Amino acid sequence: MSNLQHPSLRAKKYDEARDVWQGRVDEDYRFYFKIEGDTYRILAIRHHPK
Repeated sequence: MSNLQHPSLRAKKYDEARDVWQGRVDEDYRFYFKIEGDTYRILAIRHHPK
């Protein structure tokens, strides 16, 4: 990812203590990831309850 602030991602810090980020796949799914240097490691993709 070259731009975490891109509006389509809606990326935000999800868990400050564990340094986990959340991004939007679509209205129904979110992905959770960590940034390790210049590597982005996806931890999970989950259904997002409404």
